[in-house]
Amino acid sequence: MRFGGHETFAIREGWLHKGLRILDRDPELFTRDDIADHLGVGRNMAKSIRHWLQATQLAEPMRVVPPAKQPLLQMTELGRTIWERDPYFLSEGTLWILHVNLVNNPAFAASWAWFFNSFGHDRFDRAVCVESLKRQIEMTTKKPPNPSTLERDLGCMLSSYARIIPGSHDDPEDGADCPFRELGLLSFFKTSGYYQLHHEVKPIPPEVLGYSLAKAFEHAAGGAKASDISVTDAARKPGGPGRCFALTAETLFEVASRAESLSHDGAIEISGMAGDRVIRVKQQSPLDWVVAHFENITEEQLSVT
Repeated sequence: MRFGGHETFAIREGWLHKGLRILDRDPELFTRDDIADHLGVGRNMAKSIRHWLQATQLAEPMRVVPPAKQPLLQMTELGRTIWERDPYFLSEGTLWILHVNLVNNPAFAASWAWFFNSFGHDRFDRAVCVESLKRQIEMTTKKPPNPSTLERDLGCMLSSYARIIPGSHDDPEDGADCPFRELGLLSFFKTSGYYQLHHEVKPIPPEVLGYSLAKAFEHAAGGAKASDISVTDAARKPGGPGRCFALTAETLFEVASRAESLSHDGAIEISGMAGDRVIRVKQQSPLDWVVAHFENITEEQLSVT
C-alpha cells in the first residue's frame, strides 16, 4: 500500500489531459528536469501528475526502459482509449471509470481504497477518519507509515471528493477544482466540520456499472456468455460497484435497473425477486466496457460547454 506520491495535490482540471498529451508526444519528457515547464505547472505538481497518471491506470512504466532517472511511462490501453475518445475528460463516465480505478489501486491510492472499501462511517469528522485509518494500518502493517504521511494522504483524498457546503471562493490550492467533486460522493459542512458520504442513487452509465463489475468479479471479465452476480454481493464486494459508488443494496438495485433500461443488446439485465435479485451482466473485459461507453454516448455529451 502506498500513501503519498501526489505531493498533497488532488487531481486538477486539465492535469490528466496534459499528462497524456506528453505521453502521446514524447514519453521521455517525463524523465527530464524541465518536465514542469512542458506541463505548465510547478515541479511538485509535475510529480503529482506523474503519480496520478499511474494511480488512475492511464499510464504504466515501460517493461524495458533505457537508463534514466525514472522509468519511462507509456499509456495503458485504457489511457490510449480515453486519449482517443475523450482527451479532455468531458464525459462524467470517464471520471467514474477513473474513480473505480483509484478505489481498486491501493498500490498508488491506499487512502482511496481504504475509505471506500473499509471505512464504516457515513457521517464523520476528519479526526475520526484519520484515527480509523491509523488503527487499520497498525493492525495490518508491521511498519506503519509516519502519522503525518497518513494524515496528508487522507486529507488529499477527502479534498478530492468533498463539496464544501456552503460554497465559497476558497484558495484554489485546496484542490477545489478537482473534477471528482462532480461525482457527488461526499460533502463537507463547514459550520459543523463534518463530512457526509452520500448513498443515494447516482447517474452511473450502464457501461460504467459493467466496468466496475468486471473489475471486481473475475468471472464477469471474460467468456462467451453472461455472469450472474447477486445484488448483495455486488454491494458488498471490495472494489465492486456498491463500495466504489457508495451504494446500498437497494440503491445499487435502482442503479442496475436503470442500467438495464439503457443498456444495449441486453448487456445488463435484472432477474429474481426481492431478497434474491441478480444482476446478469455480459462477460467482457473492463476495457471492452470502456469502448462500449464511448460508442454509446453522443458527440454532444463530449462537447465543451
